[in-house]
Amino acid sequence: MTNKKKIIISIVVGIVLVAIVTIATILIINVINNNNNATKEVIPTETTAKDLRDQAEAARKNADTAKSKELLLEAQKQYETLPKTDANTNAKADIELQLNLLKAQETPTPTQ
Repeated sequence: MTNKKKIIISIVVGIVLVAIVTIATILIINVINNNNNATKEVIPTETTAKDLRDQAEAARKNADTAKSKELLLEAQKQYETLPKTDANTNAKADIELQLNLLKAQETPTPTQ
């Protein structure tokens, strides 16, 4: 009787150990995959850059110049990596002008 109990206990312990190892392996793989996904950067496209410009315009309308400037700078970086086309060149010039307008809004004008 005790021999059978020892066998049953060792089988249960073995199953528990296999379950623990399997769960630990799954958790480790998930953590590694989540870290890999977090480090991937967004691949710049004209659509993502335009979305950033639209968000910057909405932030400017809400008088949030800091966020608008940050979004415009990010859009500018994305346009730098895109192929040189007339549309992209015009967009880069437009962003430069918008940044200059934001800078002009931030600096107080001297009174006469």
